[in-house]
Amino acid sequence: MRNLAHQTKQAFYFSIGFYFLAVLMKLMHFSFADILISVALLLSLVWTVLVLREVMLSTKLSNTARLLLIIFIIFGNIIAGIVYFFFIRERVINTTGN
Repeated sequence: MRNLAHQTKQAFYFSIGFYFLAVLMKLMHFSFADILISVALLLSLVWTVLVLREVMLSTKLSNTARLLLIIFIIFGNIIAGIVYFFFIRERVINTTGN
């Protein structure tokens, strides 16, 4: 599971960066802001799929915790990503056991 761990977090950070840049460009009325929003949404989809993969492959989570975390990630998007990467992820991917 560790082979995609870095890419998952990297996709999340790029998604946050593109969202921020897109909102800034949209406020400044640049025409390519919509393209940046599309890129941010695509990156958001990438990290969401990778996080769902991590959750499904985790041996540390019960089925109930897994289901609740999946629902939280899908519906929470950016807020859920922040909570996941800073508070939950170490327990899910079991970095202390390796």
